[in-house]
Amino acid sequence: MPNPLRMRGAQRPDLHVFYVLDTSGSMTGNPIGVLNQAMDSTVDALSQVAAHNSNARVKIAVLEFNTTCRWIQPRGPEDMEDFFWDDLEARGMTYMGAALDELDSKLHRGKFLGSSAGAYLPVIIFMTDGFANDDYEAALKRIKQNKWFSKATRIGFAIGRNPDVTMIARLTGDSEAVIRTNDLGLFATMLKFVSVSAVSLGSQSHTSDDAVSGHAVLDDAARQAGVEQERYQSGISFKEQDLYAQSNSDGVVIDPGTHAADTFVW
Repeated sequence: MPNPLRMRGAQRPDLHVFYVLDTSGSMTGNPIGVLNQAMDSTVDALSQVAAHNSNARVKIAVLEFNTTCRWIQPRGPEDMEDFFWDDLEARGMTYMGAALDELDSKLHRGKFLGSSAGAYLPVIIFMTDGFANDDYEAALKRIKQNKWFSKATRIGFAIGRNPDVTMIARLTGDSEAVIRTNDLGLFATMLKFVSVSAVSLGSQSHTSDDAVSGHAVLDDAARQAGVEQERYQSGISFKEQDLYAQSNSDGVVIDPGTHAADTFVW
C-alpha cells in the first residue's frame, strides 16, 4: 500500500542516519558476514519505521572504510524506503582518519544535508573491530569544527576481541554511548534496536531542551531489546582519563557522561 504521507506530498524535515563501518581485513569471515546480515535486518526495520513516521523523512547513508573510503550511495543519502542493502567485503587496513575526513566533507547543506523542508540533526553510528592505521586524532579535531557532527546523535560499536574502545568513545564524545561486545549476535541485535531508537527519538525532538544523546538512545534500545547493560558494556576497559582529560578542538575539557547533541530542526 502506498505511503499516505507521500500521497499527500507532506513536507517533512529530513532525518539522516549515517553509518561509518569498518570493512578492513580483520573483519574477514564471520564478522563481515554478521555485519551484512545485521545491516540487512536493520534496513528492513528502519524502512518500516520510516513508512509510519509522520515527523521526518528518514534517509540513510553508508560509508565503508578500509584502506580507502567509499559511500554506498555516491550521489547522497537515499530515502529509507527506497534503499536496499548490498553486501560488503572485508579487505585492507583501518583508515579511520580518512573516513572522518570524508564524512566531514559531506556533512554540509551543500552536500548531503540539503533539504527544502529543513533537517533534524543527524544520527551517526560508528563500528570498528580494531585500531586505526592512520592519524584519526587529527581528523577528529577537524571534524569537531563541523556543527552537524558536534551536535549529532552519535553511537559507537566496538566489536571483536581487540577494538580500540577509547577511539570509539572519543568519536561519540560519551563512553556511555559505546557498545563493547565480542558477541556478534548481540552486536546484530543492538545495531537494529539502536538504529530504530535513534530515529524514533530523534524525530520527536525539536529543541535543545529535549536533546537526544547517544547515551539516551542506547538506553532506550537496550530496554526495547531486553538487553542488560552488563552485556554490552562490561568489556569496556579504557581509563576515563584517557578520554576525558583530553581537550576538544576548542580547548574545553569534556566532562564524563555528557554529550553535545542537540536535536532541534535547523
